Amino acid sequence: MRISEGGTNLTVRNQYIRMCIAKTLIQLMETKDFDDITITELVKQASVSRMTFYKYYKSKHEVLADYMYEIVNEYVEDIRQRNDIGKVHELKRICHCLEFFKGYSHLIITLVNANMYSVIIDAVNNYMDTYVVPESHYSRYELYYYAGALCNIFIKWLESGMEESPEKIAEMVHGHFA
Repeated sequence: MRISEGGTNLTVRNQYIRMCIAKTLIQLMETKDFDDITITELVKQASVSRMTFYKYYKSKHEVLADYMYEIVNEYVEDIRQRNDIGKVHELKRICHCLEFFKGYSHLIITLVNANMYSVIIDAVNNYMDTYVVPESHYSRYELYYYAGALCNIFIKWLESGMEESPEKIAEMVHGHFA
């Protein structure tokens, strides 16, 4: 059983409903401004009740934050199963990170276009606080610096059409933080 960002135990059904709401919100954001999307419209499109929405969320922003939390957890599970990519500053790990999140490029670009960069950076900082800071010899602020730079480079790489390979971007990042 998964645990939500708020600490609630979630069944497979709960997770499915939450992800339906999140994916619907992202779809709506492709054609409408975030502020113009109503909860009524969102729940109707997601085929859930308002009561169901408010069972899980207080706001649309919380939906996006929860969705990013789930994606980061998926990343954490993925790297836990790997022993060939090293630590957070290592070249293989940076390349793997770029490749993994490239799979969510549409979501990330949608968030950036909606001026919801804070959702992304909050998820990155939470990852650093939870998983990297306890195991690192770097200070929390050095890790925020690194994470912010990597996040910004990743977003700019996506926006430019990913012309360079993930390996080339990883080499650039690694060269500055090694």
